[in-house]
Amino acid sequence: MKAWSRSRAARGWCLAAALLLTAATAAAAAYPAVLRIPRRAAGRMAALPEAMFSHRTHDAFGCYACHPTAFPQAAIGFTHDEMNKGRFCGRCHDGRISFPTAGSDCARCHVAR
Repeated sequence: MKAWSRSRAARGWCLAAALLLTAATAAAAAYPAVLRIPRRAAGRMAALPEAMFSHRTHDAFGCYACHPTAFPQAAIGFTHDEMNKGRFCGRCHDGRISFPTAGSDCARCHVAR
């Protein structure tokens, strides 16, 4: 009877692990690996391409580190002024957690297609 119980428990753990991996894969597939951040206003920087965001380079943080508190789960435009006030990318890209948005090389984020 004990062997049957252990075997049943092992199957349960295997099933749970498979479901967890399936859910994680489905969640990852729901978001694009790379996306362009739309401009709210081109202004004086119209020559720069839209900023590019990579979920892959930020995957150490997990979805809930940014969604929905720092970013809605939709591509929206925002400005450098907002980032410099700690919103959007500026929440982490402040020079303490990651490189600052202010004073950095524009090409770190504004990458041509």
